[in-house]
Amino acid sequence: MMLPSTGARSPMFMLACTAGFALIFIFGFMAWSAPERIPFPQRGGSTHVEMTFNDAKTPNINDILRILYEPLKVSPSEPFIREPNGTKIVLPENPRYTKKMGSDILILDLDTRPLKSTEMFEKGEYDWRNINHVSGGVFAHYAYAQIHGYDYKFVHAVEFEDRHATWIKPSALANLIKDYKFIVFLDADATFRFMQLPVEWMMNYWNVEPHHSFVMAKDPWSPEEPQYNSDRFNRTYTNTGFMIVQNNKQVMPILKAWHECPDDVRYPNCSQWKEPKFHEQSAFGEYIRYDYEENIKELDCSQANGFPGVEVSNCQGKFIRHYWFEKHLVKLDYRENLMNAITYPIQKLFAEKEGVVFEQPENVIH
Repeated sequence: MMLPSTGARSPMFMLACTAGFALIFIFGFMAWSAPERIPFPQRGGSTHVEMTFNDAKTPNINDILRILYEPLKVSPSEPFIREPNGTKIVLPENPRYTKKMGSDILILDLDTRPLKSTEMFEKGEYDWRNINHVSGGVFAHYAYAQIHGYDYKFVHAVEFEDRHATWIKPSALANLIKDYKFIVFLDADATFRFMQLPVEWMMNYWNVEPHHSFVMAKDPWSPEEPQYNSDRFNRTYTNTGFMIVQNNKQVMPILKAWHECPDDVRYPNCSQWKEPKFHEQSAFGEYIRYDYEENIKELDCSQANGFPGVEVSNCQGKFIRHYWFEKHLVKLDYRENLMNAITYPIQKLFAEKEGVVFEQPENVIH
């Protein structure tokens, strides 16, 4: 578990009550309204809480997420964090990003298809257990954005007539980047391993500099199959399923070159990647990065690609997990992250014993 950040803490019972609300809201057990008044129990008293509700108000899941994660969130320059096994991950000295950027960062989802879960919802059939990984991943990205105060967009793009749907990425990024300092894009089967860890901290860890227009992780590569996940020069591809895109001088030329690549405007034979795998990813690896080497930061696969159990190139998803072949695990990752935040204030109640734990000094009937 990550180290809690220092700073203001919400009242203990407010957190506990909020955890209960979130649990009810998230799993859809019943409809409820935001509390108008919550009287807090006195020290040593019962934990029973009387609540009054105002039907005119509606719950705000964004506020609930922020309150739940407040004790867990890490600051952009936190000296270190801990993995669940206790291992420290130490931030390099002199971090560049020391302040939260909030809405200057966009968390972006792209798809040409509507969410299937929306159709279920409109029919009155929504059930978390039955939604697919696409909705699970998108919901995780949205929640992450709310926790850290980032902007969020789900862009529903039209289909191309002559190329694979994943080619929507360059144009969507180009149309949005002018409004932000950074865009963080993830495929639906990719997710943040630690939802309490902000983008700024990861960029400090990876030493993202002002001249970096793109930050991407390499794909797995094996000497037994050198032709797989590598370009015509046997250089490993970067994966476009997770990208940090920075608004700087070179970003638009890169995006324009990438978008036009399959039209053979600048790069002859790039049209071969209109449909075959890996579509826009192959085009980026075969052509674009060679003209903009200094503007593209390539991370080791272990940092932001893959998931536990992948042995090739140690692609374990240290910070970003990409579940290429086990897409259903995106939902599990999201669930475990949320349950950590929901149960933290409940555990705090039991640890501090106020109104919850009562000592029985002798085992007799009085």
